[in-house]
Amino acid sequence: MTLPILVLWVAGLVAARSQERRPSFWLAPLMTLWANLHSSYMLGLALAGLLVGEAILLAPDRPSRFRALRGWGLFGALSVAAALITPFGIHGLIQPFELTQMSYSSAILVEWMSPNFQHYQPLELWLMILLFAGLSLGWRLPPTRVAMVLLLLHLALQHGRHAEPFGFIAPLLLAPALAPQLAERLARRPTSSLDRGMAELAKPANARGIALAAAVLLALTVVMLHGGVERNTDKVTPSAALAAVQALNVTGPVLNDYGFGGYLIFSGIKPFIDGRYFYGDAFIRRYIEATNGFSDQLPVLLDEYGITWTLLNPKTPAVALLDHLPGWRRLHTDDIAVVHVRDVHTER
Repeated sequence: MTLPILVLWVAGLVAARSQERRPSFWLAPLMTLWANLHSSYMLGLALAGLLVGEAILLAPDRPSRFRALRGWGLFGALSVAAALITPFGIHGLIQPFELTQMSYSSAILVEWMSPNFQHYQPLELWLMILLFAGLSLGWRLPPTRVAMVLLLLHLALQHGRHAEPFGFIAPLLLAPALAPQLAERLARRPTSSLDRGMAELAKPANARGIALAAAVLLALTVVMLHGGVERNTDKVTPSAALAAVQALNVTGPVLNDYGFGGYLIFSGIKPFIDGRYFYGDAFIRRYIEATNGFSDQLPVLLDEYGITWTLLNPKTPAVALLDHLPGWRRLHTDDIAVVHVRDVHTER
């Protein structure tokens, strides 16, 4: 949901730099929306900061430098203020920095690990294209933009989840410098029908085209959402297990598998843990070690948080322990999830 916001934000900033002006203040409400959806908004603020530095560094004289500082500085202050309009206030700005200190979680949670190049990664194709273009086609880029792209590449190689932002942001940062070079290369060769077709596609959409696209999108949305949103059973959707729990009126706090947290939220149930990371490194480590049998904390965890039922992956070691834990019994089993309940909390 935030990738379109990312593209709009970066496109607005890059367009402002290309035209030697400050970004539009209308981007600030976009930042408020972004900050209320996902912590990746900090990447947007960081990019704005980098482009502020570029605008000041590349200004031709002192008056131009002062104008850049005043215009971009005002925009930056407004953007930070817009990012504070969340239920978390100032802590919303601090929390992403706290995530960077979660060394245990980033080492054990798959989406925070480095990309596994034993399997195909789109990032590999990106790197090949950039290397070929730079070494064979002679693409030349401003040092400031190269530095930004290298920073994004570092993030993508450090954590696989950053590969998508790299793929969306890098073309926008490079386009202003590459466009003249590509235009010059095309001008030296005969124009083909493919060139003409691509040139037509590159033109901005007119009002009629935008209205038509909006109508099609609205129609598709109505069709897709007709009858409500449904989640088909898959490895992170334990619908059958949850149906069994609800059929027997099992209530109270749940200890769930990390991957099931999103579906529980979708179903209106507060999870023990999910993929939002604000639980902190110590909590996540205790949970991982308890449910995987690396510590003796599982019974302590169940009592401390008043857990009345569990929803775990069948391969989780805690499932076997719960089978032999006094006061607990298995309620449901399938290929996706296993449910255990405290006997006193099961009502028919």
